[in-house]
Formats: sequence, structure tokens, C-alpha cells
Amino acid sequence: MDCLVFWQSCPHPLSRPELALSSLQGVEIAHSPTRTMPTRPGRLRPQAGFSLVEMMIAITVMGLTLAIALPRLREGMTARDVKSARAALANMYARARVNALQTRKPSTVHFSGTEVWVTAPLDGGLDTVGAVINLTTAYGVSVTASQASIRVLPSGLANMAAPVTVKVSRDGKSDSVMISGYGRLQ
Repeated sequence: MDCLVFWQSCPHPLSRPELALSSLQGVEIAHSPTRTMPTRPGRLRPQAGFSLVEMMIAITVMGLTLAIALPRLREGMTARDVKSARAALANMYARARVNALQTRKPSTVHFSGTEVWVTAPLDGGLDTVGAVINLTTAYGVSVTASQASIRVLPSGLANMAAPVTVKVSRDGKSDSVMISGYGRLQ
């Protein structure tokens, strides 16, 4: 007896198990995972997946969410870059202090446009300590310094008549580093 014919002739085979077992003895049942079996006469099981309308709704919701979140994300990235540039300035000043204390020779932090670097005397000339950092390239900020350089004495103190303020800014966000006359970083 064919499997399909059996299921059509017996609407509820589980209600009469003795009939189902005796009728199926010796019959091989072929299972095909891609073949859909009717659930009701004339109706097929629904196919898995998403419809075009569902996909368009999901894309629209994602687009609206992105449009709302993008300005805040951009503001956060700008604030992060300004703080990172301020930290880079503080690190350059700390590098100059450490170098002056270790070598017992004065070091100088230079500000030129958007570049910052540290120099120290070496064999009658000057040597750059570490790399020259371009803050515009690294963080996209502009730099304004009240003085072109800061000299750090071998004692680790700065010798300036007035405090030096270095301001970094980008897209309306700004932060500054102030170095007192004795070299304290604020």
C-alpha cells in the first residue's frame, strides 16, 4: 500500500493504532525534507523567510534609528578627540620633565601651529626626544598656545614668568592645559 494513499484513506490513523501498524508493515516511508505535505486539503505549510514588506519595514526602522543616533555619536567622537589631544599635550610635558630629571639637563616643549615636540641638548646641539606629534592629523583639533615653548629645568620645574595655557578645540568643543610658572600641570 502506498504511503500517501494510506494517509488519505485514513483521516486519523493515530485514533486506530492497530490499523496503522498492520497497514504499514513492510512499507518503506520515504521522507523528503524539501517536499511540503498538505496540512489541510489544498493548503501548503508557510515557507520560512521574510517578505519584501517585512524587510523594507526593518530597513526603514534601522535608517530612522541611525538618523537619530548619528548626531550624538558625532558629538561623542569630537569630545573624545579633544580630550585625547589634551592628554597628548600633558604627556609631552611629562616627557620633557622626565627627560630633564633623568639627564640633569633642561628640556623644552615646543608648540608650532598644530605640532608639539620635546627637545633636549645633546653634544652641543639639540635632539628631539620622542616623536613630533601633529595634533590636527592625529585628533583633528586646532591648537592655540599662549607661548611658543616651555623650558623645563633639570630640577623638573619650569622657569616662566607667567602660566602657559594651551587650548585644543574642534567643532565648538574645547579643552585646555595650563602649566603654572613653576611647572605644575593643571
